[in-house]
Amino acid sequence: MEKITTISTTGHITKVELLHTLKSNILENTFVLENFEPFPGYHGKNAPSSLKPHHLFLVTRKAYSYDEISRTSKKIGSNCQVKFGARPADLFIFNQKLSAIRIKELDSFEKITELQKWYIDEGISFKKKKNFNSEGLIKVMKHFELSEVEDGIYKDNENPLMCYFQVPAYLSWKVFEKITYSIKNNISNSNFDAAQGVIYLKDLVDIVRVYMKDLKVEFLKELQSHYLEEIRKINL
Repeated sequence: MEKITTISTTGHITKVELLHTLKSNILENTFVLENFEPFPGYHGKNAPSSLKPHHLFLVTRKAYSYDEISRTSKKIGSNCQVKFGARPADLFIFNQKLSAIRIKELDSFEKITELQKWYIDEGISFKKKKNFNSEGLIKVMKHFELSEVEDGIYKDNENPLMCYFQVPAYLSWKVFEKITYSIKNNISNSNFDAAQGVIYLKDLVDIVRVYMKDLKVEFLKELQSHYLEEIRKINL
């Protein structure tokens, strides 16, 4: 049996999502965004429920490092006994770059204010509220727990609906979006969501993140070959 390599590393995911300003269940005059649909390219019974927060973005007054957010969030999680995941994020909306803490796995909107108060107590400050309801480009720093199931193809050990594969070049979001749209019109199963990413191995590695039900290695290899062909055309 072929050995599967396990990888623990950091990196980031870049994607476009529809964001809107939360107007309730937040501290007064703070800027909190929620995405309507965290995986807009995928539709099915395994899509996230709308009965609790999807991904929230607590917009901060300044950028905080990965270490600062991780250390502070770990302390808050131990003290307040609220289950959540937190990562630093950059948001690009209205040609403006905003810094934020991306929150997921929060089981209730009512817990947002409690979480904000804990962050404030730890020295994190938040931007004042702005009204926003449109698409935004999101870059989220994160930790990856992966298994390399084939050369350059990775399974996410924490989420069975996510896999990744390597690509040889970085693409602007507009080019990536155009390529993805073209591939979806020329592949056997178009019900998947795709995002760009980077993982840090010995060198920086560009990846595509795929979200869908019943991910098979054969399909990922087919999908990867389509992206490689489209990238080859661009570089001719």
